[in-house]
Amino acid sequence: MALCVGACAAGEGAEDTNIFSTSVNTTLADGNGDGDGGSESSSGNGDSGDGDPGDGDGDDNGDGDADPTTDGNEVCGDGVKEGQEECDGNDLGGVNCADFGFEDGTLVCANDCTLFTNACSTCGDGQLAATEACDGNNFGGLTCTDLGYASGSLACAPDCSAVVESGCMQAPTCGNGMLDPGEPCDGVNLNGETCQSLGYDGGVLACTPGCQINTDGCLVEECVPVLGACNLLFDDCCEGLQCALAYCVPE
Repeated sequence: MALCVGACAAGEGAEDTNIFSTSVNTTLADGNGDGDGGSESSSGNGDSGDGDPGDGDGDDNGDGDADPTTDGNEVCGDGVKEGQEECDGNDLGGVNCADFGFEDGTLVCANDCTLFTNACSTCGDGQLAATEACDGNNFGGLTCTDLGYASGSLACAPDCSAVVESGCMQAPTCGNGMLDPGEPCDGVNLNGETCQSLGYDGGVLACTPGCQINTDGCLVEECVPVLGACNLLFDDCCEGLQCALAYCVPE
């Protein structure tokens, strides 16, 4: 009888009576109550629907940079010591020659951002450094004849700041204008030599009072930059630099 009543009720008033409400029908349609007929989408967690895991900004860390390892890498030559650089330009990281066991000198940063200690020095160790004119008996190959004398022996100042020439001697025949044995020049007699014949770009060649060639008036058009290979006799380093141990370093 109950089944008949229910069927009869549905049959007699189907047009005016809804057994299920609209909200109930919606709930049954997709099973989650949102009325979209599919699975629920979340914008707060899980996959964001933008094609990548995380928060939907194109990478895993949320900063918009797909490769965060490149952030902050050091650049040699920008004047700032960073990362694995020992130094950069004038930024030496607060260290000096004393930190490397030297007494004096200037610490230099090379072009590859590594520290260059050849300009550091300790007078008396026999090692000729850029800040020393000599050290003990080490004159960097310089002799009395290089300084315009006929012979003799050089000496070094106690503080390694100067070469002492008092032990050098002039030739007895120097000054007669003749090229006697051992004399490459005498007065104005230069034996036909010029600055250009000796490898310079120009200038005026002269003869020392000791009858040795004097190239102080010769010129080199292009100077050698810091840490560049130089010639001690030519003094071809750029302004503010000096030639020591075959390299141009700060004076």
